[in-house]
Amino acid sequence: MNSDSLNQAKSRFLEGIKFFNEEKYELAEKNFLESLNLAPQRLSVISNLIKVYIVTKQIQKLDEILNKHKNFNKDKEILFGEAYNFFFKESFDQSIKVCNQIVKNKDIRYPIQDLLASNFKKKGNFLEALKIYKKKLRENKNDYKIYYNIGCLLFELGKIHQANYHFIKSKNLNPTSADISWRQSLCALTLKDFKNGFLLYEDRWKRENHPNKKFDNIKSPNDISEIKNKKILIWDEQGLGDTINFSRFVIDILKFTKKVTFVVDKKLKDILSNLDIEINVIGYESLNEINYDFQIALGSLPKLLDISTTDDIKFYKLSLPEKKIQKKYIDNDKFNIGLAWEGNPNYPMDKYRSISFDKFNKLLQMKKFDFYKLSKTSQKSELINPKTSPNIFDFGDKSLFEISEVIKELDLVISADTSINHLAGIFGVNSILLLNFNNDWRWFNDNNNNHWYPSVKIIKQTKFNSWDEVFENLIIEVEKIYKKKGQ
Repeated sequence: MNSDSLNQAKSRFLEGIKFFNEEKYELAEKNFLESLNLAPQRLSVISNLIKVYIVTKQIQKLDEILNKHKNFNKDKEILFGEAYNFFFKESFDQSIKVCNQIVKNKDIRYPIQDLLASNFKKKGNFLEALKIYKKKLRENKNDYKIYYNIGCLLFELGKIHQANYHFIKSKNLNPTSADISWRQSLCALTLKDFKNGFLLYEDRWKRENHPNKKFDNIKSPNDISEIKNKKILIWDEQGLGDTINFSRFVIDILKFTKKVTFVVDKKLKDILSNLDIEINVIGYESLNEINYDFQIALGSLPKLLDISTTDDIKFYKLSLPEKKIQKKYIDNDKFNIGLAWEGNPNYPMDKYRSISFDKFNKLLQMKKFDFYKLSKTSQKSELINPKTSPNIFDFGDKSLFEISEVIKELDLVISADTSINHLAGIFGVNSILLLNFNNDWRWFNDNNNNHWYPSVKIIKQTKFNSWDEVFENLIIEVEKIYKKKGQ
């Protein structure tokens, strides 16, 4: 290589470093690639390209550069990329193995402990991840990220008070962080401190990677008195279950104004159209036809309504609009049970709330029951086969409205924490919620009490990620309900 090429390579490399530090990753990548083209096999350039692909989560490019430069044979920079590559591909055990190789190198400059902890967290081994962060905390008591990570882990372990303590410590070190406020809100809400919880809940809009408000161009009310006799648009957010659960607060708004429009996902439009005759329920396709003075997100209603205690949470039973009902789905004298064991796989904590279908084996063998699969699922099973299991009927491909029709006809619904559970609850159908140990805040942390739906009984895990005891109790509870029905 001549001196001109070498100088150009160094220049491009330094430019890449500058752009990387400025978080201009596209420009950093461009300069590193130009440098590598001028001076192939330069480890410093390769390692910085690896860092770009890690930060930007360009998994394919990371994979390609690691394969292309295998000749460096386990250099620590290459190993770091390899560990992340396994992590991105959810090969957590392999990532941990590579991380441990790197840890042996005492002068490692990369945050390998953080990656190691992330691997353990993804595996559900929160205690091992916690050990790593507590060790880091002993070494540095002024890093808000460490307190934050410890708080998140303690929250998943159900140690809400301890989690909140660490979030407070984190917030003291980084007062402007919306992510910390959001976590504090979840702690407060879980502990039924609604006043502080729903106040901090508003910071969800400021969090990293959170979608923007849909209607920033129209004012939101700061006080309930502002909406008196005014036209207000309430719009859904988060998941279908969240919308169903919080729809009760839309009805509460009628105490202050009768001019209420509730805009929802098209899957829920027909279902929720019977909330109240004075509430105009529409889909987003009809927005242009609506005039309003104020707008507000559904999740912001509890703060506006000053929801302070569980006594403020009202239940309004929902019925389906008769003119929309298509047909009767169940016509037998058996005891009919609906099942929903999987939630939306895109939800970050879905792996803990969703349940392996095999857990239902004992229940499904009880031939005095007919079973109705109520949701789309990824799990394949021979048990969901009309030839081998004539008492199991698959409704998973039906619309949500049709599913609602089926639910209304059932004797019992058994569900993981999904929209199906909320539908059963709002219709007043007998239901059992099978709840994971690290549950969503709305189910609180108080021995299976349910403050949202009178007809829903909660059976919660007593051990993290263990369903065995839950299903033992489920069989007992199903038999009780069956006998009570006089079957």
